[in-house]
Amino acid sequence: MQATSLSEIYSSIKKDADTIYVVPLIRYTHKKSDYLYLLYEGLINKGKYEIKTISVFNHFKLVAGILLNKRAILHYHWLEFQDLKSLLGMPWKMLCIYLFQLLGGNIVWTLHNEFPHDQKYVWLHSYIHKKMAGWADVLHVHCHKAASIMSDRLEVSKEKFKLIPHPKFPADPIPKESAIKKLKTHYNCDLNSEIPTLLMFGNISRYKQIAQVSDFLIDLNMPYNFVIAGPVKKGNMKLFEKLKSKADQNPSIHLIANFIPEDHVPWFYSASDFCVFNYREILSSGGFHMANAYHKTIIAPDLGCLSEASSLPNVHLFEEAEELEQLLYQQVSAH
Repeated sequence: MQATSLSEIYSSIKKDADTIYVVPLIRYTHKKSDYLYLLYEGLINKGKYEIKTISVFNHFKLVAGILLNKRAILHYHWLEFQDLKSLLGMPWKMLCIYLFQLLGGNIVWTLHNEFPHDQKYVWLHSYIHKKMAGWADVLHVHCHKAASIMSDRLEVSKEKFKLIPHPKFPADPIPKESAIKKLKTHYNCDLNSEIPTLLMFGNISRYKQIAQVSDFLIDLNMPYNFVIAGPVKKGNMKLFEKLKSKADQNPSIHLIANFIPEDHVPWFYSASDFCVFNYREILSSGGFHMANAYHKTIIAPDLGCLSEASSLPNVHLFEEAEELEQLLYQQVSAH
């Protein structure tokens, strides 16, 4: 499976396509950090297709749109629900998607996760995802391993998969000391520049197993700064409380449970020496690509697309918790 491009995928399924519906919304206000904007940036700039981004509440526009224009393609991302409230909206969304393809529309579905991160309603997600895989003309993945995993999971031929690498994040590094000063001023995050700083950046969620990393670092009994930065994902308040308790008891742990504005993101990466990932499961990871864009040393699990990064000199992969603990010790002690 050779890497291709969005234009090639769209042309292969509908040569005269002129409109691409994208679900969910592209955040045009976050041009340096929004995955969807970076994925479609080339198409947006070229103007070959009209990119219409649709919110989860406006799926009816897909049906109305395909009735008016048969030269449309739907490109869907993150077909998931987290709770009963979002589950109630799923039949309506699936109906609109079904009608879109029934009325002559073509579908590209990007596969981001093997399972829902919170591991809830797995059987129902499996049913919905197999339906979507059947309706889709193309299943877009970011690596070869993802195609192998999801071909079995969705019970579809590998011929339906197309590979487009994860979009690259533009990095804007600043001097480390400047970054540390900005974090202290804006977030009251007082880092000791003489000791190593480890960063876990992004939504605070159980599947990232952040608490386990903090426990490993505490057990090392060595000097370090551990920065946990990002908003608390819905349904994860107990995890936040657990992490807050650890941070209150240990001055080496710095918990910043806020949404981080895009122009502040470089501060966190520039102030850090290592980026740590401890996903329970993962297919592709935007956080990994962001860390790599800043040329950080990365500790990550040997899972999904991350496995294909094993040859990178700055990437250290682990399979078991004991290996993660050993890698943390090696990196902290070697600093």
